[in-house]
Amino acid sequence: MPRISDEDINAVREKADIVDVIGRYLQIHKKGKSYMALCPFHDDHSPSMTISPDKQIYKCFVCGEGGNVFTFVQNYEKVSFVEAVSRVASIIGYPLNIDTTTQKKIDPKKERLYKILKETINYTMYELNAANAQTELNYLEKRGLNSKIREKFEIGYNPAQDKLFQFLKAKGYDEKDMVECNVIRMSESGLHDVFSSRITFPIHDYEGNPIGFSARTLDPKNASKYVNTTETSIFEKGKIVYNAHRAKDNARREGKVYITEGVTDVIAFAKAGIDNCVCTLGTACTKDQIYLLKKMALKLVFCYDGDQAGQNATYKACKLAKSLGCDVSIVQNATGLDPDEIIRKEGPEGLNNLLKKEISWIEFVMQYLKGQTNFNNYQEKKEYTQKVQAEINALEDEFDRQQFTELLSAETGFKLDYKKKETNAHTTVKETIHKPLDGTSEAEEQVLTMMLSHIEAVNLFKEKLGYLENPLHQELAMMIVDMTKHGDEIELSKLIDNTNNEKIRNIITKLATSWLYNQPYDESALNGAIRKILIDAKTKQADAYEQQLSQPLNDESRLLILDEYKKCLVELRRYIDEESNEK
Repeated sequence: MPRISDEDINAVREKADIVDVIGRYLQIHKKGKSYMALCPFHDDHSPSMTISPDKQIYKCFVCGEGGNVFTFVQNYEKVSFVEAVSRVASIIGYPLNIDTTTQKKIDPKKERLYKILKETINYTMYELNAANAQTELNYLEKRGLNSKIREKFEIGYNPAQDKLFQFLKAKGYDEKDMVECNVIRMSESGLHDVFSSRITFPIHDYEGNPIGFSARTLDPKNASKYVNTTETSIFEKGKIVYNAHRAKDNARREGKVYITEGVTDVIAFAKAGIDNCVCTLGTACTKDQIYLLKKMALKLVFCYDGDQAGQNATYKACKLAKSLGCDVSIVQNATGLDPDEIIRKEGPEGLNNLLKKEISWIEFVMQYLKGQTNFNNYQEKKEYTQKVQAEINALEDEFDRQQFTELLSAETGFKLDYKKKETNAHTTVKETIHKPLDGTSEAEEQVLTMMLSHIEAVNLFKEKLGYLENPLHQELAMMIVDMTKHGDEIELSKLIDNTNNEKIRNIITKLATSWLYNQPYDESALNGAIRKILIDAKTKQADAYEQQLSQPLNDESRLLILDEYKKCLVELRRYIDEESNEK
């Protein structure tokens, strides 16, 4: 199993700026000394994640998720700790020599299917340059798909007469696996190539594994110009975004991803030098696809066709993306041409000029719904106004809400007032998510918070208490004590890396973002919290002795327990008296 030295982990953590790294994944906004973002770990509609550059931690005040730069990447990308460190190192340009691929568990069945599909890609790319594919090669060249583009997208040709099946069989691949990954089909007449006499465009999953094909025929008599791989154990159309494995890094750098309808649209974008483009293999966009797109970049720019079908699909896809917390915009394409046709007619500059006609979601909504409304009909105009106003009220920016409300009012003739958005994610946390804490839990959290920020609190804890009742609190306290053995400073980000327990990580970020964390050291307050814990513990101990004394006991046992009971009551009285004197 790959391993990273502690020296490298510490170096990456110290050099990485958590704001910069999270900013590669999410849209962030500065608020005071901190930054805010929509939390990707729950269905967030109002920014509830705080990123603290001075503490190098993040915390969501709604779902409770929190941690450091490694934790974020680990949870967002759903990768191991080693892979998270490696990806952060890559972002900041730190040289880290480690192969994280060996950590991944390999499904033997999937691996067999990947190998067949990879073999098919190599074979079809070879066949595209053979003599019997001259027509297909000329077609691609005429469409501007030169050898460089063909190699990049691994475009090939599946010849006729079941030659692919014969090739795979000669290579020793299992016929059931060939059928399972849908390059070969079973029929009454035997086994045959699925994509016979078609140009092939390989499709990969997010990690870059080949999972299927989209294939085009040049035969005008064939009613199905394009066919895709059918549903298989590794190919689920509703969970796939074509070209995601190539586009994801560019999308993160650019902060947005372009979404088109088809494979040739993506290739057209690449020809124009735009490499943060994907397609949904059609216009029926699903939740799974939106989640995948959101993983690439929070801003989604939809570039579907400008016809009515494309506009309808844009509206549905954007509504879905908005409901899942994405920032969306739309490229207006009134040319009547798809991206590939624009490239061939006007060159790369034509497509780049089109992309400058990017409008916001609310502008698109007003245009789209207006086209479906008869403004001479009061009821239709009213419904249009209500739908648009609901979208305006959901806007985060107050200026935008005011301006678009005024625009809608002028457009419809209705007198409308914009609403100020009332959001305070921080105030709803305990009421909506967490059960109220009892006094002892609050006291333990107070002790831990002071221990996280003051070495004096750690020393007083060791001297007067030494334990906490809550097992998670106790484990965190021991982690803090252990860290102070090697230095006087508590490093929050490093402390987070010292545990694999997600609950403890969340406790650390919760306490480090509380009001108490930044307060000066107050020994009196700390003593008060410690006394509260001791009083609670002694009360429970006294109750336990009292319960034992109520049971049948021999004289010797009764005297011993009674003696311990009395000692416990004396200590309990002392703590209570100290508390009274403090007040």
